[in-house]
Amino acid sequence: MRTNALPRSRDLSQVAERQLRMWAIGLETRQRLETEKRVPQKLVHPYIAISRETGIDAGEIAKDLADKLGWKILDRELLDYMAEHYQWSRVALDYVDERTASWFHDTFGKWLDQQMVSQAEYVSRLGKLVLLAAQHESNVFVGRGVQFILPRELGLTVRLIAPLRPRIKRVMERQHCSRADAEKFVNETDRGRADFIRRYFQRDVADPRLYDLVINLEYTARDTAIDLILGDYMLRFEPSKVTCAFHLAEDRGSRRL
Repeated sequence: MRTNALPRSRDLSQVAERQLRMWAIGLETRQRLETEKRVPQKLVHPYIAISRETGIDAGEIAKDLADKLGWKILDRELLDYMAEHYQWSRVALDYVDERTASWFHDTFGKWLDQQMVSQAEYVSRLGKLVLLAAQHESNVFVGRGVQFILPRELGLTVRLIAPLRPRIKRVMERQHCSRADAEKFVNETDRGRADFIRRYFQRDVADPRLYDLVINLEYTARDTAIDLILGDYMLRFEPSKVTCAFHLAEDRGSRRL
């Protein structure tokens, strides 16, 4: 009987030790998560992140929003800064920006051409730059998965969509190309952006649940879309500055003030 007592006691001791170790690890993890939650609250300024379908001029909408809020807009400006700061080729950045990067390029690109930038390296540097910009001041960001880099609760995320036909028409006008070429460009770019978000952020860029606002520009005028975004931002982050926007008359009609 005594020969069995020692192993039994040792087993219980080992179980208790494992439980204490797991408890300590769990406590440490909770403390770390709480710290991570607190840090962004102090460091990151409110922001607006706009995701868009190809052929929608989100840059102009973002510019108007930035002007009204007194912020900066960061769209392709992010690429300009990265090219200058890291001494990367601007053409190489365009190649990996929100596109589907091939396995061959990411694996052998640096070896074949020192001017090439791997998409993994691009995303890593992009994340650091976006965080630095958000820590410095409030910005309107366009594309590049920024809403998956910054804390969701500290910003307003917007998705702009529109039917395929007007998006193709706009690309034709902007790039002076045929309808067939414009349609190919729209489809390939939309697919590339979706693959980019899925690969690096494990999200479906078209999932409406990922956004605070989804605006269909087929039914919403450009100026109205700007008002909707601005109003939602103000209500959430600066409610003290919001006054009544509508006056309800006795006949239940309303007019904008």
